[in-house]
Amino acid sequence: MKYKILLVLVIVLVLGWAVFFRAQPQHSSGPTVVKFAIWGGVAEREAWAALAEDFHRKNPGIVIKTQMIPVKYDEKIMAMLAAKTAPDIINLPFGEFASKGMLDKVLLPIDEYMAQDKNLDLDDLFPGILALDQWKGTQYSIAHALGPQVLFYNVDHLREARLPTPNEFYQRGEWDWPTFLECCKKLVKRDAKGKVTRWAYVRYTPIWTYISLNGGRTFNEDYTECYFDDPKVYEAIQMVADLFLVHGVMPPPALEKEIGKWQAFARGDASMFISGPWQVSRLKNMEDEYDIAPPPTAPGGRSITLGGRIGGIWRGTRVPEAAYRWISYLATPDARRIWSRLGFDIPALKSLASHPEEWTDPEIIPAHFHVFYDLAPSILKPPLAVNPFIPKKAERLINSTMDLIWVGRKSAKKGLIEIIPEVNRILRTGT
Repeated sequence: MKYKILLVLVIVLVLGWAVFFRAQPQHSSGPTVVKFAIWGGVAEREAWAALAEDFHRKNPGIVIKTQMIPVKYDEKIMAMLAAKTAPDIINLPFGEFASKGMLDKVLLPIDEYMAQDKNLDLDDLFPGILALDQWKGTQYSIAHALGPQVLFYNVDHLREARLPTPNEFYQRGEWDWPTFLECCKKLVKRDAKGKVTRWAYVRYTPIWTYISLNGGRTFNEDYTECYFDDPKVYEAIQMVADLFLVHGVMPPPALEKEIGKWQAFARGDASMFISGPWQVSRLKNMEDEYDIAPPPTAPGGRSITLGGRIGGIWRGTRVPEAAYRWISYLATPDARRIWSRLGFDIPALKSLASHPEEWTDPEIIPAHFHVFYDLAPSILKPPLAVNPFIPKKAERLINSTMDLIWVGRKSAKKGLIEIIPEVNRILRTGT
């Protein structure tokens, strides 16, 4: 009997201690782990590892666990959000969530963290850069890099054609679409049978770049209405389509997939294309000499930078302060030196813009590298010149229409005006 009583007492004591310990806050002697999900290949993986290593040295109590998702990033993040197992820091298609009023339900605003951050030098950020990660006045992240779209051109090809460079045309105030088209006609090469052996231009940048360069605006400020019936919008698209359809200086869409875009330029199979600063890293082994210049621009037009996505802290995180520390660190000069030195983008910090020798390799940057920064102020001037923040359903509808325009089955004017009602419906409902 006494053994039974003793056994009961032991069980009661064990259960009591278990309840006591379970009720106590769990204190771990280890570091705080922040999970950060991003996409990319080997080069990006190594760059993020270098950033995390530097961050750990400066923040020994926090460990960044980078989760690389090279394919189907959005689908996997959406699945994790649904299961409430998302990483602490994620990247989202901005328009998909904003159009449904879901952005603040998924991401944590960081305005209060920024107000208390003594290490964040807001005065060093380019004017207007913070707006890239805002929605309706709320800050969700800190943009720390710029990706102005510029014209990459083969210097050797222009010399061979005895053409002034795009920078020379630009300095004369003559670098517009008609001048660009005339250059294309002189740069394209054909054999005796008329077959193209070198294309003048390959299409790489999204359609929004051409519309902005033509002085057009595609959407209103809160992305509830499109302006596809604006002549500056559809005429810009038709001008690009006609490079293939009318003038034969750009490869047809099917051939583009075969020869590549920046790859064709790197091989010398194309003379020009428009893209951003990450191409500098890709072109470092190019045999021909290349340079960059502002893209051809109409009155009122300007270049554009990337947009359409926003990164931030998942609302379900248990380590918001540590997650913010990582976001804030990425906007520091040390972080930008590490990342930008690898040729992925240019820092959005005034202190580094004036000292490119701190984060560039003089052996690989083009002669007019400063053009990236020359274009930045006009891009960041309201309204921002960025890829639009629209739902994927609207994006798919626009892309399917563009497929018809590129091959001449519809004019840009007809194709774009036809889809205005449906695009506007998607923008306003998010579905």
